[in-house]
Amino acid sequence: MKKTALYFCHIPTSFTKIDTTILSKEFHVLAHEFSIGSAIGIPILWFKQIVFLIKNIKQSSLVFCMFAGYHSILPVVFARLFNKPCIIVAGGIDAVSFPSVNYGNFNKFFLGKLTAYSFKWCSHIAPISDYLVDSPYVYQPNDYPRQGILFHVKNLKTPYTVVYNGFETEQWHDTNITRRPNTFLSIASNLESESRRMIKGIDMVITAAKLFPAYTFTVIGSKGNNLQVEVPTNLSIIPFIPHEQLREVYAQHDYYLQLSMSEGFGNTLAEAMLCGCIPIGANAGAIPFIINKNGFIVQQKDSNTLQAVIKSAVANTQKEELRKSARQFILDHFSIEKRSVELYKIIHALLKK
Repeated sequence: MKKTALYFCHIPTSFTKIDTTILSKEFHVLAHEFSIGSAIGIPILWFKQIVFLIKNIKQSSLVFCMFAGYHSILPVVFARLFNKPCIIVAGGIDAVSFPSVNYGNFNKFFLGKLTAYSFKWCSHIAPISDYLVDSPYVYQPNDYPRQGILFHVKNLKTPYTVVYNGFETEQWHDTNITRRPNTFLSIASNLESESRRMIKGIDMVITAAKLFPAYTFTVIGSKGNNLQVEVPTNLSIIPFIPHEQLREVYAQHDYYLQLSMSEGFGNTLAEAMLCGCIPIGANAGAIPFIINKNGFIVQQKDSNTLQAVIKSAVANTQKEELRKSARQFILDHFSIEKRSVELYKIIHALLKK
């Protein structure tokens, strides 16, 4: 009979699905969502979480949290009270602070405290990239010169192991649809928020479109036409497309732009690389690590640097070789199988204690 794992997240995504599938190999997974609509609703969500924990904590063998924050503090406390191992996957926003755009758990006092206590009191932290542990930050000068859990949580003694994301590599591939030349794609959510557009680099995508009026740019992720920002005619901002339909969209575009100010991993970037897009990314977060030598890096956040990098990318004469090497890099380093093996190393070690 399988043991039980309690799984906590904000909302289900393609990547929470991957992790619950991994856990389901050895565990009966009971998932609990903590979808925050507004701050005043958090106490109600905590109450529901307490009811869930009281009902299930005794029979569980593992507590697993995707990200740290409001939704992780009670699972961590209950895990300690009932002597259950607890793993937190640090995924991005829970390991950074960017006051210039009001982003990151550690940019908010109360949330920062809950995040820090979650990391201090859990059994093991599994960041999805080295950037989220402790890393220098030089892409733009308006925020902290370092980012990561160890920078923001002083004297942290909780053990950690970086476990990279894994991708459904059979799903993401070039579909042999005619790829339109000089087309640039970017994907981000909550585009109605100016700070969100900046943290995800959409402000830089807009700049790029203005700099290159002969090229075509597409941003996926709007909820309507209320962005209240000037959009050039060669840039289309369109609503979200179902995740399973993105393969064809990736395969139609020449380049993928990941110009974020911070990125814990860069999931859509990796998917686009698997589908043959040439990556152009910011020198921020895990983006340079994901691109490696298979694309182009914008070293600093300014329009001149961005313009030079895009010119270099378009002028490159080895585009097909780059597409192949970009896909192969993701295949070699970021498979679901690799993530599964590394997660179970942590889990089995904790269960033996």
